[in-house]
Amino acid sequence: MAASSILQVLPSVAKPAKRLGFKDKLKWTGVALVVFFLLGEVPLYGLVKGATGSIFGDLQTIMASSFGTIITLGIGPIVMASIVLQLLTGAGVFNFDMSTPEGKATYQGAQKVMAMAFTLFEALLLVLSGELPAIGGGGIVLILLTQLMLGGIIIIYLDEIVSKWGFGSGIGLFIAAGVSRGIMVRGFSPLRDTGGTIVGAVPSFLNSLSQGSFQFIRMHQNDMLALSATIVVFVVSMYAMSMKIEVPISYGRVRGLSRRYPLPFVYASNMPVIFIAALLANFRFWVAILQRTGHNFLGYFDPSGAAHGLVYYILPYNSFAKDLILGAAGGQEFLHAAVYLLVMVGGAVMFAKLWVGISGMDSKGLADRLIQSGMRIPGFRSDKRVIEKVLERYVPYITILGGAFVGALAAGAEFTGALGGGTGVLLTVGIIYKLYEEIASEQVLEMHPAIRGFVGEGGLF
Repeated sequence: MAASSILQVLPSVAKPAKRLGFKDKLKWTGVALVVFFLLGEVPLYGLVKGATGSIFGDLQTIMASSFGTIITLGIGPIVMASIVLQLLTGAGVFNFDMSTPEGKATYQGAQKVMAMAFTLFEALLLVLSGELPAIGGGGIVLILLTQLMLGGIIIIYLDEIVSKWGFGSGIGLFIAAGVSRGIMVRGFSPLRDTGGTIVGAVPSFLNSLSQGSFQFIRMHQNDMLALSATIVVFVVSMYAMSMKIEVPISYGRVRGLSRRYPLPFVYASNMPVIFIAALLANFRFWVAILQRTGHNFLGYFDPSGAAHGLVYYILPYNSFAKDLILGAAGGQEFLHAAVYLLVMVGGAVMFAKLWVGISGMDSKGLADRLIQSGMRIPGFRSDKRVIEKVLERYVPYITILGGAFVGALAAGAEFTGALGGGTGVLLTVGIIYKLYEEIASEQVLEMHPAIRGFVGEGGLF
C-alpha cells in the first residue's frame, strides 16, 4: 500500500453525515473548550512537586499550554508539524493536491503523523532533560511520557473535532480561550501574589486611589498602562481585520446580478503570526534544553527566567513602551526591539506566502472556486485563466503586504506590554473576528436555505 493511501486511512474524526445546524456546532465547540480547560487542571502523575516553571515562558498562553499538566505541550506539536510540512511543500519535497478530497486527506494524515512524532520527541526531551523531573526511576519516567503523549494526542483530536463539528479550529479556539482568561486574571483579579502585590491592574489602581496616590504605571507588569494598551491593540487589530480590497464580480447565470468579492488585506489571516509565535516558543524550548546539557551558544536563562545572549534579542520585548516612558531604554533595548521587529515581519511574510500556497488561497485556487460558483469578472469571458490573471494583480501583493503588516502589528502590540501578551491579543482578535463571520454566515444560511445554493456549501465568504 502506498504511503499516501496509508495516510488517508489513519484514524480520524468522521465528518458529520449531514450539515450541522448552528446549535449543534455551538454545542461541539463548547464541549471541546470545556474538555481543554479540564485537561489543564489535571496534574502529571509522577512529577516532582514544585516543578511548574513553564519552558515556554511568556509564550505559554499562545501555545495553549499549562505546564505541569497533561497538556504541557499544548498546540506546539500541531503547529510545528504544519510549519515543517509547509517548508517541505514549498521546497518541492512533498506535493499535496489540495483541490481533491484525497489530497486533503493525505495532507491531514501527514500532519497528524508528524504532530504525533513531535509530541513524542518533545515529551522525551522534557522528561530526559530534567525539565519535567520524575519522582522515581524508569517506571515513573515511562508513565510521565505516556501522559504527555496522551495529552498531545487528545489536543490533536480536539482540534479535529472543532474543525469538523464546530466553529473555526481547535488551535484558534484554545489560543483565544487562554488569552482571554489571562486578560481577565491580569486585569481584574483582586488576589495578591507571593510578594503581597495585588495581581489585577484595575483592583491595584483602585487601591492606589483609595490611598491617595495615582499609580497608572507601576513596576508590576499588570498596570493601567498595560490595560490601556490592550484596548488600543484590540481596536487597531479589529480595524485591520476588517480592511478589504473588493474585486468586482458577477453571477454569470443571472443577468444584472452583481456584487464585489472581498479580499481581506490581512489575506492569510492570523496564521503567519501563530506560526512565528510557535516557532519562537520552540526556539525558547530548545535554548532551555541545550542549557540543561551545558550548551549556551544560543543564549541562556538565569534563575529568574531572564534571557541572555542571542535568545534575548529574538524573544518578545513586552516592556519596551514602559521602558521608553520611564527612560530606561538604552542601546541594547533598542537593538532588541529592532531585531524582534525584523524577525516578526520577515517570519510573517514567509509564512503568509507558504500558507496561501498550501491552503489553496492563491490566485489559481481562488479562480477555481469562483468558476465553480458560477461567478465571473465583468468585462472578461468566463474563463479560469482570465480570472486567475486578474486575481494575480491582487493576491500576491496583499499576501506580502498583509503578512508584513500583521507581523509589524504583532511586534508593536508586544512592545506595549498588553495584558495577555500583545501577540496573544492580536491573535485573539483575529480568531474572534473569523468566528463572528462564520457564525453570522451560519445563521444566514439557516434563516435563508436558498442562499446556500448561491454561495455554495463551502461558502464564498
